[in-house]
Amino acid sequence: MNTIFNWFKKQFDKYPLEFIEEDILKILFKIKEDKKEVRAYDIYNELVNVSDEAFNNALQSLFDKKDIKSTNEQISLEESGHFKAIQLIRKHRIYEKYLAEKTGFSKENWHSKAERKEHLLSDEEVDQMDKELGYPKFDPHGDPIPTKDGVLPKLKGRPLSKIKQNSLVKIIHIEDEPKEVYLELLKKDIHIGSLLSIQSSKDKLIYTSESRNFEFSENELNNIQVVIIETAEVLPKNINRLTDLKPGERAIIYSLSQECRGINRRRLLDLGFVKGSNIEISMVSPMRDPKAFLIRDTLIALRKEQTNMILIKKVNQDEQQ
Repeated sequence: MNTIFNWFKKQFDKYPLEFIEEDILKILFKIKEDKKEVRAYDIYNELVNVSDEAFNNALQSLFDKKDIKSTNEQISLEESGHFKAIQLIRKHRIYEKYLAEKTGFSKENWHSKAERKEHLLSDEEVDQMDKELGYPKFDPHGDPIPTKDGVLPKLKGRPLSKIKQNSLVKIIHIEDEPKEVYLELLKKDIHIGSLLSIQSSKDKLIYTSESRNFEFSENELNNIQVVIIETAEVLPKNINRLTDLKPGERAIIYSLSQECRGINRRRLLDLGFVKGSNIEISMVSPMRDPKAFLIRDTLIALRKEQTNMILIKKVNQDEQQ
């Protein structure tokens, strides 16, 4: 039994004290945004694979550095700790943006990779990435990126759960924590930039986007941030994902989703997936994924995760003739 205990203790203690300190600062910053009182156990409950001993050592170190303070057992950030927390958030969000724009990693992996990398990046490396990305204002989830000086802009918008019927909204942010809620939203193919129409039917709200109806849990509604679209803006009609195109149907490319970024976006544009291009299904694999599409006299095979990023307008039979 002692052997097993010692093995687990070694696994916990592999995580450097400095990383635990940074995690504590970031967790404390985020918890304080939601509640006024924070105690040590609130922070500890948010940490993963950190032993009691390592947590207490890191907490004491932060007290010694005057990054945090305690009043009546309530812990809060000092000015230096507040700045360090924001800088860690800046590293995390810029690196997520880098993964989205410059690599082929899927979106469900961005957060976990950034959680590890944020501790290893120097300020100079982050500044270089920021410059290379064109000084973005938001990460790929729609979260504002803090400035180099430590200013974190407030996210505009409201949770989808607060929006009533007969509204048209645009999704500006999808929270990536908790992970299980985020993964459920990914399965629904809901994307930042998508427009949602909200109508009432039989005592419940119907959410419609790109000719699809959606149902959301309360947690999912709370994790989607939206802004109300003025009535002057018209929701495009008959716009679907390329995924919805059936054999024998034809369509015209409407646009690429805002979720299609970086090398993936450039590749699709180079292949001819530009507004106005005609497209139809030529072949379907036995497993129905991938499918081969005919566009500009060229056959191109795409998987579902790619066709979900392409918006089309179907051409009816009268228009085809």
